[in-house]
Amino acid sequence: MLNIIRGNPLLAVPIILCANVGVLVAADPGMPQKDKDFFENKVRPLLVRHCYECHSAGSKKLGGKLRLDGSDAFLKGGESGPAVISGKPGQSLFFQALKHDGLEMPPDSEPLPPDVVSVFEEWIKRGAPFPAVKPGDASDAILAKGKDLWSLKAIRNPAPPEASDHVWQGDPIDRFVYARMQSAGLSPSPMASKGTLMRRLYNDLLGLPPSWEEVQKFEKDESPDAYSKLVDRLLASPHFGERWGRHWLDVARYGESNGNDGLGRNATFPHAWRYRDYVIRAFNEDRPYDQFVTEQIAGDLLPTEDPKLHDRNLIATGFLAIGAKPAKAMNNDFDMDVVADQIDVVGRGVMGLSVACARCHDHKHDPVPTRDYYALAGFFKSTETLWGKAANEKLTAPPTPLHELKSIGLKPGEKPKEKAFIVPDFAKGYGCAVDQLAPVLHARFDQPHDVQFSKGKFGVFNSGRLHGEQSGAGQAYSVSFWFRNDVPNKSRPVTAYLFSFGPDSKNPGVGDHLGISGNYKGNDPGRLFLFNGPAKKEIVRGTTTLQPRTWNHVVLVRDGDKVTAWLNGGGSPEFEGEVTCTIGDNSTYFVGARHDNFAPLKGFMAEFAFFNRALSQEEAQALHRASGQPVGSGPQEPGEEKEVPKHLAMGVRDRSKPESCKINIKGDSKKLGPEVARGFLSAVTTINDLPEIPEDRSGRRELAAWLTDPRHPLTSRVMANRIWLHLLGQGLVDTPDDFGIFGSKPTHPDLLDHLATRFMEHGWSVKTLIRSIVLTRTYRLDSRSDDSQFQLDPDNVWLSHANRKRLDAESLRDNLLAVSGKLEREPGKGSDIQDTDILLNWPIGNATNLHKPSLHRSIYLCMMRNAPPPELMAFDLPDGTEPLGQRNETILPAQALFLLNNPMVVAQAETLAAGLTGDDKAASVCEAYQRILQRNPTPAETDRALGYLKSSGRFAGLCQTLLTCNEFLFKD
Repeated sequence: MLNIIRGNPLLAVPIILCANVGVLVAADPGMPQKDKDFFENKVRPLLVRHCYECHSAGSKKLGGKLRLDGSDAFLKGGESGPAVISGKPGQSLFFQALKHDGLEMPPDSEPLPPDVVSVFEEWIKRGAPFPAVKPGDASDAILAKGKDLWSLKAIRNPAPPEASDHVWQGDPIDRFVYARMQSAGLSPSPMASKGTLMRRLYNDLLGLPPSWEEVQKFEKDESPDAYSKLVDRLLASPHFGERWGRHWLDVARYGESNGNDGLGRNATFPHAWRYRDYVIRAFNEDRPYDQFVTEQIAGDLLPTEDPKLHDRNLIATGFLAIGAKPAKAMNNDFDMDVVADQIDVVGRGVMGLSVACARCHDHKHDPVPTRDYYALAGFFKSTETLWGKAANEKLTAPPTPLHELKSIGLKPGEKPKEKAFIVPDFAKGYGCAVDQLAPVLHARFDQPHDVQFSKGKFGVFNSGRLHGEQSGAGQAYSVSFWFRNDVPNKSRPVTAYLFSFGPDSKNPGVGDHLGISGNYKGNDPGRLFLFNGPAKKEIVRGTTTLQPRTWNHVVLVRDGDKVTAWLNGGGSPEFEGEVTCTIGDNSTYFVGARHDNFAPLKGFMAEFAFFNRALSQEEAQALHRASGQPVGSGPQEPGEEKEVPKHLAMGVRDRSKPESCKINIKGDSKKLGPEVARGFLSAVTTINDLPEIPEDRSGRRELAAWLTDPRHPLTSRVMANRIWLHLLGQGLVDTPDDFGIFGSKPTHPDLLDHLATRFMEHGWSVKTLIRSIVLTRTYRLDSRSDDSQFQLDPDNVWLSHANRKRLDAESLRDNLLAVSGKLEREPGKGSDIQDTDILLNWPIGNATNLHKPSLHRSIYLCMMRNAPPPELMAFDLPDGTEPLGQRNETILPAQALFLLNNPMVVAQAETLAAGLTGDDKAASVCEAYQRILQRNPTPAETDRALGYLKSSGRFAGLCQTLLTCNEFLFKD
């Protein structure tokens, strides 16, 4: 039997070939994995939620002297005897208490829901498996801390209070706000003027200013729905996605380079911009937030027949791939560092919890034990992250593939054109000729029930592999097969491994490994070679360069320490020589990849045959002669060998062998503790029926389903709070990325739950929630407040007036370009570095400026870590190294100097001045105010401006003064 190793959609069915060949089964010396998974995903969260307050080492008072935080504790029981009798729920005191049958648990309350009780019943029937943890383990104690954490309690939908003032009796949002405002002894400010409100709305929804003409038109519109129509028009603008997409890119720690890896290297990410464009489109299309999250975590696992949707989903997974990475050099923890970054962006970015703090030890204050960290780590350890070449600098990061996109340039409904597929036209009876040589296994790869095919032809290998077993063949065996390799010979260190006879472990150091050489250490690429593993490091290589996309036939013969390879029916061997046999008593071999799945074949195979003996020269040559193919390489698709994919994207995909993760003791991946089943946070107890995690997949799709379950207490709350933050200038939770114990508590908890509920009930629509908020009186209040109100509430916690908001870095640049008339409003295309895969500023001291002049919106500027756009640096631009839901806001002298001296600011002032019409200076002053501040100047402002012009004669100086004033920099 050959078994599928990689979860490959094109290798989706087992290939039954020989009944006497065994199946490889992972050994587990302890509890069965399915029982571990059942306990960690279903039982333990219920114990924490319902039992540990009174029955664990962390209990203030131990009820009935009964502890339920370990297997021994269950068996020992309390005052009434053992709590559980293995396999017999009906006779177990614990289960009887849950059923309120004589005993009652929890006491003084209704019985637990039937679905909860059924989980415990099933657990006891399974024998009450309890993974080995010490009774009173700190993990359970820290979970108990989360029992009263507000953010982990179920989301409610509280009824809004009645408002004593009828004008506040409309939207429930206003009623919640007004009630808290009144309880604090505050009165609301008046409503903002139309002009002020329009500038505020344009900034919040588009990040751009309105024109003076638009302001005038709105101020003159007296229709009752004028404001709501304006809101709808802005929400439908393509600039909405540019504004709100930038908010999400902060959360996603977006960057177009790796950033300083700790060795001074900073590799570019030429394809990260595709993720940026994906985010902008998602917000413009108002993609439901639950779908948006799912695509970013598991887009590659979502089934679809639409090629454009398939590519979009692949690009979405860039969310997990674009993070900064520490240097690979001398770093045993590199792979787990990547996992830590992915846990952090999901933890803080989606859930608002610093889960990553539990990597080395139980979280110091939040209810996240280390075992929960490694339960999540299993999802990402089972995931291959695709970041690209990393400038071919292995000290920074090893090169990886990228997603190849197929739908670029297709019209709606059009499917990618399939290239002509040329295959060898084997002679009739070829299979019988192979069988006459008595192989112990013959896989033709030509029957639909065996494997899926390309256009009904031979077996597709797309970075996957098959494996089989044959004992007693190590010292003498032969393999014969036809293959087509589709990877260019110079694209990776080893072009492809075709066959491997060695143990199924990552670094066994032994075995036969047949492959095609690549660009490793300058070796001639495209040459057939055999390597006997790093323990001996003996290699023999052929002389023929195998062209990509050509069919070739190879016969490998081992006879003791002698190896011979015959290629394409040649009269002499492709290579032969002495290569020590290191296979030993191993019986496992792999087809289409090396034992560790390094450099797997991307192409096709046919007529694979395994012989448990060394074939003679005549037999080896007969295997090709009987095929009916001419001597030399088989048919080739002309010109294809030079084709390089043009459309690539960063992202992730499942590894060939998903696996749970072992605890890294103190975060050291070389010091391993017990294995933790892939699973979810135990502290989240609002979801009882947790998704089942498939053994042959990473589980990221199930992780996304858990995160977006309406019963999840964090996901909708965190996003609703961020939406409120960006519109009102402050969050209901003042720490938008930290909903943990040391994070801020919500100022308006009922309002937050109302918003979260409303968000989900309206299909997780971001635009719908934004519309609801900006239509409220709360949003439309004036920013002015009298002294008495300020004394009562200096931080405006109770929202009695609007908050003034400073333009962020991108909005400042965009506003400057917009008012000068220079802004290019069409979306930017690609990136300045989309064709540049290099190390930035390397060697150290050699500054490299890759930024090109642009008049597009700032979101389209190249956002390289440690080398950001110069015109954005002064105003708190995030560095893209960690999830960020709220930017810092500083006031520094460098900002004033930037506005006075930066060439871009000066250029916009000069452009404005040149565009002022007429010889009437007073009229020109008025026009400058209208274009820059969207209002007319007061008489005093006009006189002051004319006085300045009389003394200096510089209209550009006047325009620059207005561009640097607070009224331009802040929105009321």
